[in-house]
Parts: sequence; C-alpha cells; structure tokens
Amino acid sequence: MNPPPANDDNAKKGRIWEDIFIILCIPTLWPVVMGWDDPIYHYPIYAALAGLILIFFRRMQRFRQARDELRDDTP
Repeated sequence: MNPPPANDDNAKKGRIWEDIFIILCIPTLWPVVMGWDDPIYHYPIYAALAGLILIFFRRMQRFRQARDELRDDTP
C-alpha cells in the first residue's frame, strides 16, 4: 500500500470547504420555495449553481483518480 500523499492536508481542507459551500447553498433555495420573484434573488442562485457544478466536476475527478489507483494496486 502506498503512503498518503504529502498534500493530503490540502486535499482534506478542500473537501471541507466544498462541504461548507454545499451547506451554504441551501438557503439560496428559500426565495424560490417562498415564491419570491425579485431579480436580486437570482444572482445567489446562479452563483450557487456555478459553484455546485464546479464541485461536481472536482469530485468526479477524485472518484476517477481513486478508481485508477485501485486498479493499479490490484495485482
């Protein structure tokens, strides 16, 4: 088994910030739920959408890397 990479702490911090961002995106849905249709509420929704898409691609990349590492480690 390979030792953990040196930048493991940075990766862990990145995942924590992603999780915090996801939790902070939840309140951006409330104007839609409450039926408020002021254009000012659209900007945070689009910002949250862009951030969530970015997080999605980052996590998919990590899943692919983990899958490739598992394939390489199996004899």
